[in-house]
Formats: sequence, C-alpha cells, structure tokens
Amino acid sequence: MAIVYKYDNSLYVNLTNRCTAACTFCIKNKWHGHFRGHNLRLKKEPSPEEVIAAIKKPSKYDAIVFCGYGEPLLRLDALKQIAAWVHEHGGKVRVNTSGHANLVYKRDITPELAGLVDAISISLNATSARRYTLLHRPVFGPKSFNAVIDFARRCKKHVPEVTLTCISFNEKDPAGCRRIARRIGVAFRVRPYLDEYENS
Repeated sequence: MAIVYKYDNSLYVNLTNRCTAACTFCIKNKWHGHFRGHNLRLKKEPSPEEVIAAIKKPSKYDAIVFCGYGEPLLRLDALKQIAAWVHEHGGKVRVNTSGHANLVYKRDITPELAGLVDAISISLNATSARRYTLLHRPVFGPKSFNAVIDFARRCKKHVPEVTLTCISFNEKDPAGCRRIARRIGVAFRVRPYLDEYENS
C-alpha cells in the first residue's frame, strides 16, 4: 500500500481511493490499483501525520502532487494541513482534481487553497455536458461539466497556476478543450491516454 510514490522528480500523495467520478478511461481498474510498481489500493486512508512522515523532505522534489487513485479534494482538511507543512519546509504543492469540489461541499472552496496550493490541474476532456457525462460518469450528473469550468475560473483568483487538461481521445476533444481554457484564461495541457500497463 503506497501512501506516496515518486514519478519523475515529483512525489505523489495517494490520499484516498474515493472519487466523485467513474471515468471510462480510468486506469485504476484496468491496472488493478497499481502504477509503475506501486500498489495504490489503500486499506485505510492515511492520516496527515502519516503522509507527512512519508514525505520526509519536500524541498528535494519539484513538487508534492496530490494525485493517487481517488479525488484528493474529498479530503480537503487533510490536504490543507499537509500542504501547509510542505510550504513550511520549502516545498511546492500541486493538486490533480476532477474539479467537483464545490459540488461536494456546496460552497466555493477555492479561497481555502490560497497560499497552500501552487498549481492545480483540472481534468476536463470534453466540450459538452453530454460527452463529459458519458466519459466521466460523475455522481453529480450533467451539471458537473459547467461546474468544472466554473471551478477552474474561480481557482484563477487563488492559485498561481491553473491548468485544464484533456486526454487525447480524438482530435476534436483537445482542440475544443483548448478553446475553453483560452476563454476562461487558464493554461491547457494534453495528457496521453494510458492504455497498456506501464505505458507513459
């Protein structure tokens, strides 16, 4: 059970396996909870103290990235506590998220990320509520699509680097998502579609 795992020169935090979506493209089930030799299936969610002990020295990494096989913002309080410690010890924090947090908490949580999160990467992958719902199967239904875009827009006020991402399923998806990112004034990145195990 890996609480943290290294990828390139960043350290990734596997905070939860719970998620607000059941994405059709998610590698969690295809790869049986593993990633590059690490078993990311948690027997229990780690406490902030356990995560901090596993990180050890955050300043030695490019970033501490909250990205495991679940939605890290489902554990907002724990994430904030760990992120504060990371900053106190010279590290930087990135969060990879579905962008559903405001739906989860029924409030705008983006101000709570100020001073704690240096970069946030938000998974979009579609240009319409219908296609988004088919791909992501979010627990909040079709309204999730506009909520994700609104979440990214709100993050701009509080997080220095905000990026919308899209997996390259076909040519139309990245082009349309790039236009959305440009419209709301955030960065954009295409991510590779991981199919075979260990493919990068």
